[in-house]
Amino acid sequence: MRRLLETISGVLGSRALPPLVIGCFLLLYIGIAFATYDTLVVLMEIARTNVVLLVLLALLPLNHLIRLLRETASHLKLRRALHGATVGADPGLFDETVPLSDAASFAGLEARLVAEGYRTRRLPGALAAWRGGGNFPARICWRVATCLLFAGILISLTTRTSTRGAIIEGEQLSAASGGGKVERVVLAESRGAILSKSLAMEVAPPDREARRVFGLYPPSLYRGAFVYPRYLGIGLFVRFAAPDLPGGYEKHCILNIHPAGKEDSALIPGSPYRLLLSLERPEDGSDPYRTGRMNFLFKLFKGKDVLFAGSAPTGGEFVRDGYRISFPDARRLVITDFIRDYGVLLIWTAALLFVIALGLWLPVRVCFPRKEMLFLVEADAALAFSRAEGGRRRHAGAFHDALDLVEARRATTP
Repeated sequence: MRRLLETISGVLGSRALPPLVIGCFLLLYIGIAFATYDTLVVLMEIARTNVVLLVLLALLPLNHLIRLLRETASHLKLRRALHGATVGADPGLFDETVPLSDAASFAGLEARLVAEGYRTRRLPGALAAWRGGGNFPARICWRVATCLLFAGILISLTTRTSTRGAIIEGEQLSAASGGGKVERVVLAESRGAILSKSLAMEVAPPDREARRVFGLYPPSLYRGAFVYPRYLGIGLFVRFAAPDLPGGYEKHCILNIHPAGKEDSALIPGSPYRLLLSLERPEDGSDPYRTGRMNFLFKLFKGKDVLFAGSAPTGGEFVRDGYRISFPDARRLVITDFIRDYGVLLIWTAALLFVIALGLWLPVRVCFPRKEMLFLVEADAALAFSRAEGGRRRHAGAFHDALDLVEARRATTP
Protein backbone atom coordinates (compact mmCIF):
# COMPACT_ATOMS: atom_id res chain seq x y z
CA MET A 1 0.00 0.00 0.00
CA ARG A 2 2.82 2.40 0.87
CA ARG A 3 4.55 1.66 -2.41
CA LEU A 4 1.32 2.36 -4.30
CA LEU A 5 0.90 5.71 -2.55
CA GLU A 6 4.51 6.64 -3.32
CA THR A 7 3.95 5.75 -6.97
CA ILE A 8 0.79 7.87 -7.16
CA SER A 9 2.56 10.73 -5.41
CA GLY A 10 5.47 10.41 -7.82
CA VAL A 11 3.16 10.63 -10.84
CA LEU A 12 1.09 13.53 -9.50
CA GLY A 13 4.23 15.43 -8.47
CA SER A 14 6.13 14.78 -11.68
CA ARG A 15 7.68 17.72 -13.50
CA ALA A 16 6.34 16.29 -16.75
CA LEU A 17 2.70 16.52 -15.64
CA PRO A 18 2.13 20.31 -16.09
CA PRO A 19 3.48 20.38 -19.69
CA LEU A 20 1.28 17.38 -20.57
CA VAL A 21 -1.88 18.95 -19.13
CA ILE A 22 -1.17 22.35 -20.69
CA GLY A 23 -0.42 20.60 -23.99
CA CYS A 24 -3.85 18.91 -23.91
CA PHE A 25 -5.57 22.27 -23.45
CA LEU A 26 -3.40 23.80 -26.19
CA LEU A 27 -4.39 21.09 -28.66
CA LEU A 28 -8.06 21.60 -27.78
CA TYR A 29 -7.62 25.38 -28.22
CA ILE A 30 -6.10 24.86 -31.67
CA GLY A 31 -8.95 22.56 -32.66
CA ILE A 32 -11.59 25.06 -31.53
CA ALA A 33 -9.80 27.87 -33.40
CA PHE A 34 -10.66 26.19 -36.71
CA ALA A 35 -14.38 26.43 -35.91
CA THR A 36 -14.83 29.84 -34.25
CA TYR A 37 -13.15 33.18 -33.65
CA ASP A 38 -14.17 33.22 -29.96
CA THR A 39 -11.74 30.42 -29.23
CA LEU A 40 -10.92 31.24 -25.61
CA VAL A 41 -14.56 31.84 -24.65
CA VAL A 42 -15.65 28.53 -26.19
CA LEU A 43 -12.76 26.69 -24.53
CA MET A 44 -13.78 28.11 -21.13
CA GLU A 45 -17.41 27.07 -21.68
CA ILE A 46 -16.37 23.53 -22.63
CA ALA A 47 -13.99 23.25 -19.68
CA ARG A 48 -16.65 24.57 -17.28
CA THR A 49 -19.03 21.70 -18.12
CA ASN A 50 -16.60 18.87 -18.93
CA VAL A 51 -15.63 16.72 -15.94
CA VAL A 52 -12.53 15.27 -17.66
CA LEU A 53 -11.12 18.72 -18.43
CA LEU A 54 -11.85 19.93 -14.90
CA VAL A 55 -10.03 16.93 -13.46
CA LEU A 56 -7.06 17.63 -15.76
CA LEU A 57 -7.03 21.26 -14.66
CA ALA A 58 -7.22 20.24 -11.00
CA LEU A 59 -4.00 18.23 -11.48
CA LEU A 60 -2.02 21.44 -11.96
CA PRO A 61 -2.47 22.98 -8.48
CA LEU A 62 -2.17 19.50 -6.96
CA ASN A 63 1.12 18.92 -8.79
CA HIS A 64 2.60 22.19 -7.54
CA LEU A 65 1.33 21.56 -4.01
CA ILE A 66 3.13 18.19 -3.94
CA ARG A 67 6.29 19.76 -5.33
CA LEU A 68 6.00 22.53 -2.73
CA LEU A 69 5.88 19.95 0.07
CA ARG A 70 8.81 18.07 -1.45
CA GLU A 71 10.94 21.20 -1.74
CA THR A 72 10.14 22.16 1.84
CA ALA A 73 11.03 18.67 3.10
CA SER A 74 14.29 18.68 1.11
CA HIS A 75 15.21 22.11 2.47
CA LEU A 76 14.60 20.99 6.05
CA LYS A 77 16.69 17.85 5.48
CA LEU A 78 19.48 19.98 4.06
CA ARG A 79 19.41 22.33 7.03
CA ARG A 80 19.54 19.35 9.43
CA ALA A 81 22.44 17.91 7.44
CA LEU A 82 24.41 21.13 7.84
CA HIS A 83 23.71 20.89 11.57
CA GLY A 84 25.16 17.39 11.86
CA ALA A 85 22.40 14.95 10.82
CA THR A 86 23.44 12.04 8.63
CA VAL A 87 23.02 12.49 4.87
CA GLY A 88 24.69 9.34 3.63
CA ALA A 89 21.35 7.83 2.70
CA ASP A 90 20.18 10.92 0.82
CA PRO A 91 23.01 12.32 -1.33
CA GLY A 92 20.38 13.80 -3.71
CA LEU A 93 20.24 16.85 -1.45
CA PHE A 94 23.54 18.02 -2.95
CA ASP A 95 24.83 18.62 -6.46
CA GLU A 96 28.00 16.61 -5.96
CA THR A 97 28.99 13.78 -3.62
CA VAL A 98 32.61 12.65 -3.35
CA PRO A 99 33.77 9.67 -1.23
CA LEU A 100 36.86 10.26 0.88
CA SER A 101 39.38 7.81 2.30
CA ASP A 102 38.74 6.47 5.78
CA ALA A 103 41.76 8.34 7.11
CA ALA A 104 40.58 11.73 5.86
CA SER A 105 41.68 14.66 7.98
CA PHE A 106 40.01 18.06 8.11
CA ALA A 107 42.97 19.76 9.80
CA GLY A 108 43.48 23.25 8.41
CA LEU A 109 40.39 23.01 6.21
CA GLU A 110 38.25 25.35 8.29
CA ALA A 111 40.81 28.15 8.16
CA ARG A 112 41.13 27.68 4.39
CA LEU A 113 37.37 27.96 3.81
CA VAL A 114 37.06 31.00 6.11
CA ALA A 115 39.80 32.71 4.12
CA GLU A 116 37.74 32.17 0.95
CA GLY A 117 34.68 33.85 2.46
CA TYR A 118 32.76 30.83 3.77
CA ARG A 119 31.19 30.66 7.18
CA THR A 120 31.86 27.38 8.96
CA ARG A 121 30.45 25.16 11.69
CA ARG A 122 32.44 22.39 13.41
CA LEU A 123 30.38 19.36 14.26
CA PRO A 124 31.29 15.99 15.80
CA GLY A 125 33.01 14.21 12.91
CA ALA A 126 31.95 16.83 10.38
CA LEU A 127 32.61 20.29 9.03
CA ALA A 128 29.94 22.44 7.35
CA ALA A 129 30.67 25.56 5.28
CA TRP A 130 28.37 27.99 3.48
CA ARG A 131 28.09 31.47 2.03
CA GLY A 132 25.30 33.55 0.45
CA GLY A 133 21.67 33.99 1.28
CA GLY A 134 19.80 31.17 -0.43
CA ASN A 135 16.78 31.28 -2.73
CA PHE A 136 14.49 28.99 -0.76
CA PRO A 137 12.06 31.83 0.20
CA ALA A 138 11.84 32.91 -3.45
CA ARG A 139 11.25 29.34 -4.64
CA ILE A 140 8.54 28.82 -2.05
CA CYS A 141 6.83 32.09 -3.06
CA TRP A 142 7.01 31.05 -6.70
CA ARG A 143 5.63 27.58 -6.00
CA VAL A 144 2.80 28.90 -3.82
CA ALA A 145 1.97 31.52 -6.46
CA THR A 146 1.79 28.89 -9.20
CA CYS A 147 -0.42 26.69 -7.04
CA LEU A 148 -2.76 29.62 -6.26
CA LEU A 149 -2.85 30.68 -9.92
CA PHE A 150 -4.10 27.32 -11.19
CA ALA A 151 -6.41 26.91 -8.19
CA GLY A 152 -7.87 30.34 -8.92
CA ILE A 153 -8.45 29.44 -12.58
CA LEU A 154 -10.16 26.22 -11.52
CA ILE A 155 -12.41 28.01 -8.99
CA SER A 156 -13.27 30.72 -11.53
CA LEU A 157 -14.31 28.17 -14.13
CA THR A 158 -16.51 26.19 -11.75
CA THR A 159 -18.12 28.87 -9.57
CA ARG A 160 -18.12 32.15 -11.53
CA THR A 161 -21.48 33.89 -11.95
CA SER A 162 -22.13 37.18 -13.74
CA THR A 163 -25.06 39.61 -13.66
CA ARG A 164 -25.21 42.64 -15.94
CA GLY A 165 -27.28 45.63 -14.95
CA ALA A 166 -27.58 49.38 -15.34
CA ILE A 167 -26.46 51.68 -12.54
CA ILE A 168 -28.81 54.62 -13.13
CA GLU A 169 -28.40 57.88 -11.25
CA GLY A 170 -31.19 58.31 -8.71
CA GLU A 171 -32.53 54.77 -9.13
CA GLN A 172 -32.37 51.63 -7.02
CA LEU A 173 -29.98 48.80 -7.84
CA SER A 174 -31.61 45.47 -8.51
CA ALA A 175 -31.56 42.85 -5.76
CA ALA A 176 -29.31 40.68 -7.94
CA SER A 177 -26.79 43.53 -8.01
CA GLY A 178 -26.81 43.90 -4.23
CA GLY A 179 -29.49 46.56 -3.72
CA GLY A 180 -29.05 50.16 -2.67
CA LYS A 181 -29.78 53.56 -4.21
CA VAL A 182 -27.47 55.19 -6.74
CA GLU A 183 -26.91 58.74 -5.50
CA ARG A 184 -24.59 60.09 -8.19
CA VAL A 185 -22.61 59.09 -11.26
CA VAL A 186 -19.63 61.40 -11.83
CA LEU A 187 -17.31 61.44 -14.85
CA ALA A 188 -14.33 63.75 -14.41
CA GLU A 189 -10.88 64.48 -15.78
CA SER A 190 -8.13 62.41 -14.21
CA ARG A 191 -4.54 63.32 -13.45
CA GLY A 192 -3.49 59.70 -13.24
CA ALA A 193 -0.63 58.25 -15.24
CA ILE A 194 -2.83 55.75 -17.10
CA LEU A 195 -6.47 56.88 -17.33
CA SER A 196 -7.43 60.30 -18.71
CA LYS A 197 -10.85 60.26 -17.00
CA SER A 198 -12.16 58.94 -13.71
CA LEU A 199 -15.58 57.48 -13.01
CA ALA A 200 -17.25 57.47 -9.59
CA MET A 201 -20.55 55.71 -8.87
CA GLU A 202 -21.84 56.62 -5.41
CA VAL A 203 -24.22 54.04 -3.94
CA ALA A 204 -26.05 54.16 -0.62
CA PRO A 205 -26.44 50.49 0.40
CA PRO A 206 -29.58 49.35 2.23
CA ASP A 207 -29.65 48.71 5.97
CA ARG A 208 -27.95 52.07 6.73
CA GLU A 209 -24.51 50.91 5.66
CA ALA A 210 -21.81 53.44 4.77
CA ARG A 211 -22.00 54.98 1.31
CA ARG A 212 -19.84 53.18 -1.27
CA VAL A 213 -17.99 54.68 -4.23
CA PHE A 214 -17.11 52.46 -7.20
CA GLY A 215 -14.54 53.46 -9.79
CA LEU A 216 -13.02 52.03 -12.93
CA TYR A 217 -9.98 50.28 -11.48
CA PRO A 218 -9.29 48.30 -9.44
CA PRO A 219 -12.74 46.66 -9.36
CA SER A 220 -14.55 47.07 -6.05
CA LEU A 221 -16.13 44.25 -4.06
CA TYR A 222 -19.78 44.93 -3.22
CA ARG A 223 -21.85 42.39 -1.28
CA GLY A 224 -19.74 39.50 -2.51
CA ALA A 225 -19.57 40.60 -6.16
CA PHE A 226 -16.88 42.47 -8.08
CA VAL A 227 -18.10 45.65 -9.79
CA TYR A 228 -16.88 46.01 -13.39
CA PRO A 229 -18.16 49.13 -15.26
CA ARG A 230 -18.47 48.32 -18.98
CA TYR A 231 -19.75 51.39 -20.81
CA LEU A 232 -21.55 54.67 -20.22
CA GLY A 233 -25.03 55.46 -21.38
CA ILE A 234 -28.10 57.61 -20.85
CA GLY A 235 -31.38 56.63 -19.23
CA LEU A 236 -33.91 58.58 -21.27
CA PHE A 237 -37.65 58.95 -20.61
CA VAL A 238 -39.35 59.24 -24.02
CA ARG A 239 -42.91 60.40 -24.69
CA PHE A 240 -44.20 59.85 -28.20
CA ALA A 241 -47.48 60.58 -29.93
CA ALA A 242 -48.46 60.20 -33.60
CA PRO A 243 -51.60 60.77 -35.68
CA ASP A 244 -52.24 57.02 -35.75
CA LEU A 245 -51.33 56.69 -32.05
CA PRO A 246 -53.62 59.28 -30.42
CA GLY A 247 -53.14 57.81 -26.96
CA GLY A 248 -49.38 58.29 -27.20
CA TYR A 249 -46.69 56.15 -25.65
CA GLU A 250 -44.18 56.53 -22.83
CA LYS A 251 -41.00 54.53 -22.47
CA HIS A 252 -37.88 54.45 -20.31
CA CYS A 253 -34.94 53.74 -22.62
CA ILE A 254 -31.43 52.63 -21.78
CA LEU A 255 -29.33 54.08 -24.59
CA ASN A 256 -25.69 53.45 -25.44
CA ILE A 257 -25.09 56.95 -26.84
CA HIS A 258 -21.88 58.07 -25.16
CA PRO A 259 -19.72 59.74 -26.41
CA ALA A 260 -21.63 62.40 -28.31
CA GLY A 261 -22.38 61.34 -31.87
CA LYS A 262 -22.86 57.66 -31.06
CA GLU A 263 -26.33 56.41 -32.07
CA ASP A 264 -28.77 53.95 -30.53
CA SER A 265 -32.38 53.03 -31.30
CA ALA A 266 -35.55 53.24 -29.21
CA LEU A 267 -38.37 51.05 -30.54
CA ILE A 268 -42.00 52.02 -30.02
CA PRO A 269 -43.63 48.65 -29.20
CA GLY A 270 -46.78 47.74 -31.10
CA SER A 271 -46.13 50.32 -33.81
CA PRO A 272 -43.97 50.72 -36.95
CA TYR A 273 -42.13 53.66 -35.38
CA ARG A 274 -38.51 53.78 -34.28
CA LEU A 275 -36.35 56.62 -32.94
CA LEU A 276 -32.64 56.79 -33.74
CA LEU A 277 -31.08 58.96 -31.01
CA SER A 278 -27.71 60.51 -30.28
CA LEU A 279 -26.24 63.24 -28.08
CA GLU A 280 -25.52 66.55 -29.77
CA ARG A 281 -21.90 67.61 -29.50
CA PRO A 282 -21.75 71.05 -27.79
CA GLU A 283 -19.97 73.86 -29.63
CA ASP A 284 -17.65 74.50 -26.68
CA GLY A 285 -16.38 70.89 -26.87
CA SER A 286 -17.64 69.93 -23.41
CA ASP A 287 -18.92 66.46 -22.59
CA PRO A 288 -22.72 66.50 -22.02
CA TYR A 289 -22.39 63.40 -19.86
CA ARG A 290 -20.18 65.38 -17.47
CA THR A 291 -22.05 68.68 -17.55
CA GLY A 292 -25.58 67.25 -17.57
CA ARG A 293 -26.61 69.68 -20.35
CA MET A 294 -27.98 67.20 -22.86
CA ASN A 295 -29.55 67.96 -26.20
CA PHE A 296 -30.76 64.93 -28.17
CA LEU A 297 -30.69 64.55 -31.93
CA PHE A 298 -33.15 62.09 -33.37
CA LYS A 299 -34.54 60.63 -36.56
CA LEU A 300 -38.04 59.20 -36.65
CA PHE A 301 -38.45 56.06 -38.75
CA LYS A 302 -41.68 54.47 -39.89
CA GLY A 303 -40.64 51.06 -41.08
CA LYS A 304 -37.54 51.75 -43.17
CA ASP A 305 -38.50 55.29 -44.13
CA VAL A 306 -37.21 58.40 -42.37
CA LEU A 307 -40.15 60.71 -41.64
CA PHE A 308 -38.10 63.62 -40.28
CA ALA A 309 -35.20 64.55 -38.04
CA GLY A 310 -35.02 66.99 -35.18
CA SER A 311 -33.63 67.75 -31.75
CA ALA A 312 -34.85 68.50 -28.25
CA PRO A 313 -33.12 69.10 -24.91
CA THR A 314 -33.86 67.33 -21.65
CA GLY A 315 -37.30 68.51 -20.58
CA GLY A 316 -37.99 69.87 -24.07
CA GLU A 317 -40.48 68.92 -26.78
CA PHE A 318 -40.58 68.62 -30.57
CA VAL A 319 -43.91 68.92 -32.46
CA ARG A 320 -44.43 68.45 -36.21
CA ASP A 321 -47.27 67.29 -38.48
CA GLY A 322 -49.23 65.78 -35.61
CA TYR A 323 -46.19 64.04 -34.12
CA ARG A 324 -45.09 64.94 -30.63
CA ILE A 325 -41.73 63.85 -29.17
CA SER A 326 -40.52 64.92 -25.74
CA PHE A 327 -37.79 63.91 -23.30
CA PRO A 328 -39.02 64.76 -19.79
CA ASP A 329 -36.05 63.22 -17.99
CA ALA A 330 -32.53 62.03 -18.75
CA ARG A 331 -30.11 60.42 -16.31
CA ARG A 332 -26.55 59.20 -16.42
CA LEU A 333 -26.09 55.45 -16.26
CA VAL A 334 -23.28 52.90 -16.35
CA ILE A 335 -23.82 49.41 -17.71
CA THR A 336 -22.04 47.28 -15.12
CA ASP A 337 -21.20 43.64 -14.57
CA PHE A 338 -21.55 42.25 -11.03
CA ILE A 339 -19.33 39.17 -11.02
CA ARG A 340 -19.09 36.68 -8.18
CA ASP A 341 -15.71 35.08 -8.79
CA TYR A 342 -13.66 34.13 -5.74
CA GLY A 343 -10.96 32.61 -7.91
CA VAL A 344 -9.92 36.17 -8.81
CA LEU A 345 -8.70 36.72 -5.25
CA LEU A 346 -6.36 33.75 -5.59
CA ILE A 347 -5.14 34.95 -8.99
CA TRP A 348 -4.39 38.44 -7.63
CA THR A 349 -2.59 36.91 -4.65
CA ALA A 350 -0.59 34.74 -7.06
CA ALA A 351 0.39 37.80 -9.11
CA LEU A 352 1.60 39.56 -5.95
CA LEU A 353 3.61 36.49 -4.89
CA PHE A 354 5.19 36.24 -8.37
CA VAL A 355 6.41 39.82 -7.99
CA ILE A 356 7.72 39.11 -4.48
CA ALA A 357 9.44 35.92 -5.66
CA LEU A 358 11.20 37.77 -8.47
CA GLY A 359 12.21 40.56 -6.10
CA LEU A 360 13.72 38.02 -3.69
CA TRP A 361 15.33 35.78 -6.31
CA LEU A 362 17.09 38.28 -8.56
CA PRO A 363 19.35 40.11 -6.04
CA VAL A 364 20.23 36.92 -4.19
CA ARG A 365 21.04 35.01 -7.37
CA VAL A 366 23.09 37.84 -8.86
CA CYS A 367 24.85 39.24 -5.78
CA PHE A 368 25.19 36.48 -3.17
CA PRO A 369 23.96 33.05 -4.29
CA ARG A 370 23.94 30.22 -1.78
CA LYS A 371 26.95 27.84 -1.78
CA GLU A 372 27.35 24.97 0.66
CA MET A 373 29.84 22.23 1.51
CA LEU A 374 29.72 19.43 4.03
CA PHE A 375 32.61 17.14 4.99
CA LEU A 376 31.40 14.17 7.02
CA VAL A 377 33.07 11.18 8.62
CA GLU A 378 30.64 8.37 9.52
CA ALA A 379 31.21 4.96 11.01
CA ASP A 380 31.66 3.23 7.67
CA ALA A 381 32.57 6.01 5.24
CA ALA A 382 33.88 9.55 4.77
CA LEU A 383 32.04 11.78 2.31
CA ALA A 384 32.21 15.33 0.94
CA PHE A 385 29.10 17.11 -0.37
CA SER A 386 28.69 20.29 -2.40
CA ARG A 387 25.83 22.37 -3.80
CA ALA A 388 25.49 25.85 -5.27
CA GLU A 389 22.55 27.95 -6.46
CA GLY A 390 24.77 30.25 -8.50
CA GLY A 391 28.44 30.87 -9.21
CA ARG A 392 28.88 27.13 -9.66
CA ARG A 393 32.25 27.28 -11.38
CA ARG A 394 33.91 29.32 -8.63
CA HIS A 395 32.30 27.21 -5.92
CA ALA A 396 33.37 23.99 -7.65
CA GLY A 397 36.94 25.28 -7.72
CA ALA A 398 36.86 26.03 -3.98
CA PHE A 399 35.32 22.62 -3.28
CA HIS A 400 37.97 20.71 -5.23
CA ASP A 401 40.73 22.77 -3.64
CA ALA A 402 39.29 21.70 -0.28
CA LEU A 403 39.28 18.06 -1.41
CA ASP A 404 42.93 18.37 -2.45
CA LEU A 405 43.78 19.81 0.96
CA VAL A 406 41.97 16.95 2.72
CA GLU A 407 43.82 14.38 0.65
CA ALA A 408 47.13 16.14 1.22
CA ARG A 409 46.56 16.14 4.97
CA ARG A 410 45.73 12.46 4.81
CA ALA A 411 48.92 11.69 2.91
CA THR A 412 51.05 13.49 5.51
CA THR A 413 49.22 12.08 8.53
CA PRO A 414 51.34 9.32 10.16
